[in-house]
Amino acid sequence: MRRSAPLALLALLGAALLAAAPRAARAQQPVDTTHRADSVRAPRPADTLAVVRVTALRTPLEATRAPYAVSTAPTRQTAAARPGFALDEVLGAVGGVQVDNRLNFALGERIAIRGIGARSQFGVRGVRVVVDGIPATLPDGQTQLNNVDLGSIGGAEVLRGPASALYGNASGGVVILQTAPAPFARFAPTVRFMGGSDGLARAQIGAGGTDGRATYALSADRLDYHGYRAHSTARNAHANAVATYDWDRASLRLVGNVVRYDAENPGALSATLLRTDRRQAYVGNVAARTGERGAQGQYGASGHVDLGPGALQYSLYTLTRGLVNPIPPRIIQLDRAASGARAAYSATIGDASRSLTGIAGVEWALQRDDRRNWTNVKGTRGALVLDQRERVTNASPFAQLTARLDRLTVLGGLRHDAFRFAADDHLVTATDPNDSGVRHMSATSPSLGASYEIDPALSVYANAATAFETPTTTELANRPSGAGGFNPELQPEHAHSTEAGFKGRLARVAYDVALYRMRIDGELIPFEVPSTPGRQFYRNAGVTEHRGGEVNVSTILAPALTLHGSFAVVNARYVAYSVDTTSYAGNRVPGIAPRIGTLGLEWGLPDERFLAVEERVESATPVTDANDARSPGYAVTNVRGAAHVHGIGVFGGIGNLFGRLYNTSVVINAAGARYYEPAAGRTFYLGIEALPH
Repeated sequence: MRRSAPLALLALLGAALLAAAPRAARAQQPVDTTHRADSVRAPRPADTLAVVRVTALRTPLEATRAPYAVSTAPTRQTAAARPGFALDEVLGAVGGVQVDNRLNFALGERIAIRGIGARSQFGVRGVRVVVDGIPATLPDGQTQLNNVDLGSIGGAEVLRGPASALYGNASGGVVILQTAPAPFARFAPTVRFMGGSDGLARAQIGAGGTDGRATYALSADRLDYHGYRAHSTARNAHANAVATYDWDRASLRLVGNVVRYDAENPGALSATLLRTDRRQAYVGNVAARTGERGAQGQYGASGHVDLGPGALQYSLYTLTRGLVNPIPPRIIQLDRAASGARAAYSATIGDASRSLTGIAGVEWALQRDDRRNWTNVKGTRGALVLDQRERVTNASPFAQLTARLDRLTVLGGLRHDAFRFAADDHLVTATDPNDSGVRHMSATSPSLGASYEIDPALSVYANAATAFETPTTTELANRPSGAGGFNPELQPEHAHSTEAGFKGRLARVAYDVALYRMRIDGELIPFEVPSTPGRQFYRNAGVTEHRGGEVNVSTILAPALTLHGSFAVVNARYVAYSVDTTSYAGNRVPGIAPRIGTLGLEWGLPDERFLAVEERVESATPVTDANDARSPGYAVTNVRGAAHVHGIGVFGGIGNLFGRLYNTSVVINAAGARYYEPAAGRTFYLGIEALPH
């Protein structure tokens, strides 16, 4: 693999940053932190958990008073001494969130919240993702995360459960990611180099700082990975930039990120192939040279302007993406452009104990895909079989009210989403008719939640919410008949959810417990057909029901010693679902692990001395509608640690400490019974880094 040139370039840039650091330190003057109050934490005892405020509900609230299941991931500890592969490193310990890291950069990780999103064979479905105030989820509901530089993430919030009234096109929930705040120094460089098992080599550099009311954070990253399995080589290069400026009555945040990537896809294996050789690639994928090569750039701005008694909040973004994606039956080329804007006016009346906050606004988004498919002839382009332009437009007015009446908090939201999907068929011949067409999908999504503070250490809450989720353009365009245009039979799914729970905080313990029931009409289910193995198609189930519960607990056992754990149960079953003459009513929805538990023990501070041991236990997962095959359950242990002196340190970790054989993800209803994507055995990584101090 050719990695020496880019790593050498990053090393030279890192050396230049380190060389500049002493001069920058000598030039520093006292920094005005008046407008950085949000990033300053008040001193607190070492054995007391800090009060956490969440923003995922649009109105900032203390986590214990939020009338929905909202979790914050302790990313400073969670991300410390990690390799930075996928979001399971940040979100894997949150109860109710299932993150399957395939170790396959052509497909990316699969994220499911309460079982929603498990249908995804690549990217993320059913879950909205927002990064630095800018949507990473496209208007049609699909999310690609290979443009997110995990090394720069400094905060995460997860809203579990239907959130269409707040965010639109999603049934499962919302993940909000934030770049780490800029340091108070005017110039603070960071450098990180890492190597490990299966040809892992990674280099990261960055710099950030504060100058009066302005802040900035820059980072660049290069990853080379041979892969645990054959035909799984990957090369990624990221760059990320965030800059902010605060005026007396306004703020502005500018963000930008770019990525170039090239990754092979080894494909899933059958049980027989797993027993023969877990590290092999499926022969059909090797012959078709499957994988994905692409580039993406996304740029946006967000902020607020004080107007009278309230404030105008705004955001806008633009995105371009191009990719070539060989799969066994086809070679897909996609050129994508998307843009969007959001404007909302919010105002609050009253005082801290009794207040009413209102938000009203509108979102608009546009997506254009130029999609072409060729037959895949041993990895080369054969006959052109699809050539069409797809457009998605979305306009969504919304409103939200939050009332605080002493111990009672009530939050209600209402949103209307109107989508227009249009396909223009550019491949029309005497034997291939014009498949152009337009589809309209819309829904109004209300939600209402209430929380009551029994005492400062305990709150109870309940909510009822709805969700609306359209098929994505890729799901609509993949028609089993092979025709162009959009599948006229595929419909959006609608969810209705009720939830109740309680949350508490003591000096050393924070906990939350949630119970929910969700009925989904028309849940989108993937399947394959033998004539085109490896290509996913979709259909709607009649009615499904997801019932479950989640527990999250974190406690400080002693100064610098933290224990956290989570446990989630999901009983997701078909209520009414038939394919041809076969009924699957009563069966579990495939791809969803019924039980997941995590336990982690962390000692020390990430920028001094740090050691963590983590255990994850997952039950057997059904992989077909008939429930006649399952991916076995597993328990896996990971260890990681770091030691720093004056900002220079070493870090490392061992994944799958005991070398368990398990599957990290599954392919639902796969042709040829190739359901399983095997996890790596015991792995290690070791690195060195220089951090600001």
